[in-house]
Amino acid sequence: LCMARFNHSFLHLNCDNRITIVFAVLVVNYPVTKKESVYTRYGKCYTFNGNKTALRKTKQGGMGNGLEIMLDIQQDEYLPIWRETNETSLEAGIRVQIHSQDEPPYIHQLGFGVSPGFQTFVSCQEQRLTYLPQPWGNCRSSSKEKFPGYDTYSISACRLLCETNEVIRVCNCRMVHMPGTADICPPSKIGCVDKALAQLQKTSGDTCPCETPCNLTRYGKELSMVKIPSKGSARYLSRKYDKTEDYIRDNFLVLDIFFEALNYETIEQKKAYDVAGLLGDIGGQMGLFIGASILTVLEILDYIYEVLCQPPHKPSCHVFTEVRLHEFGLYMNVLGPHPIPHGHHSTGRHGVFEDFAC
Repeated sequence: LCMARFNHSFLHLNCDNRITIVFAVLVVNYPVTKKESVYTRYGKCYTFNGNKTALRKTKQGGMGNGLEIMLDIQQDEYLPIWRETNETSLEAGIRVQIHSQDEPPYIHQLGFGVSPGFQTFVSCQEQRLTYLPQPWGNCRSSSKEKFPGYDTYSISACRLLCETNEVIRVCNCRMVHMPGTADICPPSKIGCVDKALAQLQKTSGDTCPCETPCNLTRYGKELSMVKIPSKGSARYLSRKYDKTEDYIRDNFLVLDIFFEALNYETIEQKKAYDVAGLLGDIGGQMGLFIGASILTVLEILDYIYEVLCQPPHKPSCHVFTEVRLHEFGLYMNVLGPHPIPHGHHSTGRHGVFEDFAC
């Protein structure tokens, strides 16, 4: 169904230390045991090295140290071939997407094309992006709740989930590449699905906003091409695969994907003004204009605390007790902590030593 509807031959590819490739064409001289099926909006495709538990790694960068495949796009099998309709494909070739293994393929929007009759060289450079959450940015933190249907949140997964929910809401079914357990849409519902997805694309920014993850891996690409086959190789390929030279020029292509170098580029958002900078600026301005320091501020806070939080002390009653120094025959009034007994009066009121007697 999907291959008849989306009649291109497409390839989806992931190029970090594990190169993942998806394609729906004949692979010439390439082991089929290294591919896995994956469904996209274009139908059934194939992915290479998509299994996280058994990654294939390259040991050095540069051409010849990645993935090189020759493909036959078989233009004669492109549909529809009966009458001319609006669904007739205008292009011939394959479609490639390079992405992280943590996100699903979104090849119909994020893929790039590779033409027959050329050898295309794709030089990859891994980029690791780090964004800031609120209040400095708008990224989605990994600490948020798990994203339904996927192990890891990504923009592609978010878009696919939005498309799935909209198609299920409007058509009561889902496309084969969409996550979930709803029934697969029959051919009679293809028109309904197209209308639902077209309407969603117009309003997706409002109805289904997809946040950027705070940690994102993407792959920069540089493409270059040379024409194939040469005159000598055309005769060789014609004999080897029993095809005419014109057929080989119109249908064969070579794709060479490799790392430019075994390193990665980091792009990170930084806070323009954080708490430490704010406190430093406040302290600097206070020290410059009023001569205040941190000790001054602490003293002011301590004073405010004592005024507001400490209860006022009641004045204590101090009495003078009369002490007789027998040795010298002196009388003195001494400040004492004991209250005056009832009915008694202190005799001294003018000093510590009020009377002297010999």
